[in-house]
Amino acid sequence: VCRLLLEKKKVAKLNATGSSLVYGTFLGGGDYDYARGIAPDASGNAYVTGCAQSANFPVTAGAFRTTRDGVIDAFVAKLNATGSNLIYGTYLGGSDTDWGNGIAADASGHAYVTGYTNSAAFPVTAGAFQTLKGGVFDAFAVKLNATGSSLIYGTFLGGSDDDYGNGIAPDASGNAYVTGRTESANFPVTAGGSEAGRGGKE
Repeated sequence: VCRLLLEKKKVAKLNATGSSLVYGTFLGGGDYDYARGIAPDASGNAYVTGCAQSANFPVTAGAFRTTRDGVIDAFVAKLNATGSNLIYGTYLGGSDTDWGNGIAADASGHAYVTGYTNSAAFPVTAGAFQTLKGGVFDAFAVKLNATGSSLIYGTFLGGSDDDYGNGIAPDASGNAYVTGRTESANFPVTAGGSEAGRGGKE
């Protein structure tokens, strides 16, 4: 279950020395919502991801998904540099349960998000690396456009058991680097990788 006490749904920005609060704001709806990852861009905007149980989580007009599909959906939100305005807020998920864990932004304002899902109908895109869910839970990787209105891509990432995405980072060319954990012996690996087989249970 995605839970965070109602009074704890907040985003805060500290100054460079940690001596004062630049801003602190609440972010959430009337139910349980949980922020799991945050990242700034070069302009000081904050990108936040997590999971939302609230049907009234603050989404914005024209966002990729303005209604919650499952009991719990991942969310992506972008706050301006002063925390005074929600640039965009969107749900991200399918008809089951979805969690956002890691987020990053590139120089063009695209948001890269990873987490895990048990939604077979999680939004994936044509031509993506993996368009079908492999296990009960799969990791996912998503790239949102700069306005949060559409997916540039969305893909599952996993094998036949459970897989979880925890962190993501883009490079200057827009390639995404994803890390997490897997219980899948058949997690997709490539020839010549540093470790071709799973060494432990995860």
